Amino acid sequence: IVDDGSRVNVINKITCDRLEITKWDACRFWLRMANTSTVRPLGLIHKLDVIIARHTFQISVVVLHLEAPSAYPLLLGRPWLKTTNIK
Repeated sequence: IVDDGSRVNVINKITCDRLEITKWDACRFWLRMANTSTVRPLGLIHKLDVIIARHTFQISVVVLHLEAPSAYPLLLGRPWLKTTNIK
């Protein structure tokens, strides 16, 4: 999902488990979600390689525990949009 309103890129913990990503840095901030709830991320991953349409991007993502099945695997927010210069 691409969300031009999100201030961070987000990866679901379930996606991390499926990709066998087990290590991330501690996260010292809280996020306000679209429904106005506040959550503390599980961690922060720097320089995660993401391939989109044969282009590889290194992004930083916040790891969140999101409920499945309605949760998205990866959300690309404004940081990704800015670095890729997509309009």
